[in-house]
Amino acid sequence: MIYEIVSKYHLLSVRDKHHRFKSWEHCNNFFSKHKGNLEDENLFDYSCLQLAFYLASWGMMRGSTFLLQKDYRIHEYFIKNVAMNDKYKKYYSVLKEASISIEDIDGIDELIKYTAKVYVDNSKYINGEKTTVSVTDTLISKILLGVYGIVPAYDSYFVNAIKMYGFKNTNLCEDSLKELVDFYYDFQSEFEVCRLLFEKDGVQYPPMKLIDMYFWQIGYMLDKNQNYQEEELQRIREFANLYKMKNKKAIQQKRKEKSTGLKEEITSYIISLLEKATEDGLSVFEISSGQIHKGMKLKNRVPSVCNAMVKINDYPHEIIKDTASGNSSTKIVRYYLK
Repeated sequence: MIYEIVSKYHLLSVRDKHHRFKSWEHCNNFFSKHKGNLEDENLFDYSCLQLAFYLASWGMMRGSTFLLQKDYRIHEYFIKNVAMNDKYKKYYSVLKEASISIEDIDGIDELIKYTAKVYVDNSKYINGEKTTVSVTDTLISKILLGVYGIVPAYDSYFVNAIKMYGFKNTNLCEDSLKELVDFYYDFQSEFEVCRLLFEKDGVQYPPMKLIDMYFWQIGYMLDKNQNYQEEELQRIREFANLYKMKNKKAIQQKRKEKSTGLKEEITSYIISLLEKATEDGLSVFEISSGQIHKGMKLKNRVPSVCNAMVKINDYPHEIIKDTASGNSSTKIVRYYLK
């Protein structure tokens, strides 16, 4: 289901090399490549133009939107105060990484609020009249998607789709993004298939962009239902209902984990493995976060496992394989046994 839906979106930009969807690729690739060199005046000016055109082609300069009344340099305040701010550089997506974790979006509410503030503070006059502009979730999310690749675009199609899937939070915020991270991990293998196949077409999509493509396409298909077969739409609804029920069970499981202390359970499990290895006469013991996650029959708790692995104080250890996020199922730690 995941690949089938995401492919419908992706193929539009493959079949038409000048499709408007390509604007995101141009914008995100630019900021990923030049995020550390925007002090250069030419690159700075070009960054404003990249962001402006991407937003225009993604519908943010239509109708009564305040950006319609501004030139491309309106974005200089965001780029100077946000995109170039060292405080927020941790949110730039790493396109070579196929994973995203809760820790990757920690504190992102501040980035969201500050982005809105920058535009409000620097757009006080529209056509000569003093006003307070409306900076919507749709606009903020499209800006952050284009520059950082760390959030999906919260437009009407996307929001309607996640509502159908039973997501508790449908506004742009950290809690909503954490729900989306859980969704990504539920279907990580399928999203990874999408990422690798699309990479062959010369396009690299970070996790949140893949999520954006999936839910946007769902919302679009349901709105334009006359263009699709009823059987296909019914499959989408059934899949959404199944996930909604599964999500309820996951929430109950989280509550159970909270009451029993998941951190302590993981730590105890790792120590039991180390004690067994010591009894077997081993001097060193290596294990991956994926093995622990599978052995404990956990669900979507790879970041918690990774965190516990490096906090075993009774055994000297070193990380011998890791990713940029530090929360991948491929993380391997070597323990030196007493």
